[in-house]
Amino acid sequence: MTDRAVELAELVEVLEQDLVFTMSLGSKELFHSNLLGWFIDHHPAVAEAVTGSAGPVQVEREKLNTDLLIRGEGRPPLVIENKVFALPDSVQLDRIAKKFDGQNPRLVLLSLTPPTWGEQAWTSPGGYEWTWLSYEQLEQLLRPTVPEVGAADEYAGATLARWLDLIGRLGDLTRLVGQPALDEPLQLPRSQRDILHTARLDVPVQKMRYQQVAVELGERGLTGVETNLTNGTALIDWYSDSPHGFEWGWQLQGEQFRLAMIVGKDHPGYGNSAKHRAVREEEARRHIDFYSFESIDGAGPVGPVRVEFGSYNPSFVYRYVEIPGITVGQAVDLGVEYAERIEQLGLTS
Repeated sequence: MTDRAVELAELVEVLEQDLVFTMSLGSKELFHSNLLGWFIDHHPAVAEAVTGSAGPVQVEREKLNTDLLIRGEGRPPLVIENKVFALPDSVQLDRIAKKFDGQNPRLVLLSLTPPTWGEQAWTSPGGYEWTWLSYEQLEQLLRPTVPEVGAADEYAGATLARWLDLIGRLGDLTRLVGQPALDEPLQLPRSQRDILHTARLDVPVQKMRYQQVAVELGERGLTGVETNLTNGTALIDWYSDSPHGFEWGWQLQGEQFRLAMIVGKDHPGYGNSAKHRAVREEEARRHIDFYSFESIDGAGPVGPVRVEFGSYNPSFVYRYVEIPGITVGQAVDLGVEYAERIEQLGLTS
């Protein structure tokens, strides 16, 4: 095994022996939100470390579709959106913030990996300012509170310490395999995915690696990139609106790169029947210049281009090519290049 594979196997073994990690597997984000909320609610030292000020607070979990809502007399509400492995998009963040219009809320995104905006503070399209708090920073904030919590409640102090240890190990996992460099393959080698699978971490790590592509694309100026998960495989995509009721874009799932068009509900090709699909495909053929893959030559060995159009009901039509071993940097370059192609072809005007 490579040095990284050995280190990964050792880290996963430690995690599998960690009772707190095992307890977290059932609900992941909810588990961490509930623990953080409980400690804020029951231990003033933790509340002060998180909120930055002393005084009693009220903690509400899963209130108004927020993960944690913390209120204190004379203070604006503190909203914490907790995303351990998968990050929210700007639409979701705006939707959360809008619920607190006029209350001057403090909005915090808590996550293992950095958000696509790439800065500690960010103003969303709706005009709401969010601050990123990494789990590593949360551990640093809470570690000094362990003695005080333990003095008040020995079990709670031990639990807090063990939980912070777990956060540290998840940070180690993120640095080891969750934030690949530009020249690294987007997909981990199968042997390393198998190691992660034993601890049910293969899918979360996939999400983190694809999120790294989204971060890099954001730094290249391409906004609106989204990551998701379908059929157990991570997916990243980007689409641009056009005045003709279509969306044009690209999608990368696994090592399959797709060029895609999404028709609107008013288009005659929108629907589930074979007739609808045929209309969508005919529309795609009218824009065959978009569905060209010559730019992928620089992405290393590629499989044959699928000549036929694929389609997902009720609106999606695409062509694809396999790119075995595609790197993070190649994925970023392709994302930018095909976004520019859509503009150059006039598909957005």
